[in-house]
Amino acid sequence: MKPLIIFYDEPCVLCNYWVQKLCRWDKKDQLRFSSLDNALFLGFAKDRELDLNLIDSIVVWDQQYSFALEAEGVFMILKQLGGAWRLLLPFSFLPKTLTNGIYRIVAKNRYRWFGKHEHCPLPDERYQHKFLK
Repeated sequence: MKPLIIFYDEPCVLCNYWVQKLCRWDKKDQLRFSSLDNALFLGFAKDRELDLNLIDSIVVWDQQYSFALEAEGVFMILKQLGGAWRLLLPFSFLPKTLTNGIYRIVAKNRYRWFGKHEHCPLPDERYQHKFLK
């Protein structure tokens, strides 16, 4: 199985925090990361005719079947991680308007609440293989 690719907002402090956590929690080495500004994502978006002006969140791509945005992407990551993280999957059955609505509130305010890096932080050396260029 190919690893999930998680496209994220690289300057976002909150996003970087969670990416670092996911690197540590990914014991089976099944997650990869790339910036929403990366050529890989831009090609991905173009191939799927995604409106880049509407993408202000994570995009999770399983490389075999589909991709997911916002809260659906979070649930895709939790499913991939497995273990105790699966205990959170029943929340995926809540209405998408609710889960994505909560996600959008945080996404809209993330810079104000958590800040923005002026220079994107470098990944920990042990996780550099997880970051796609």
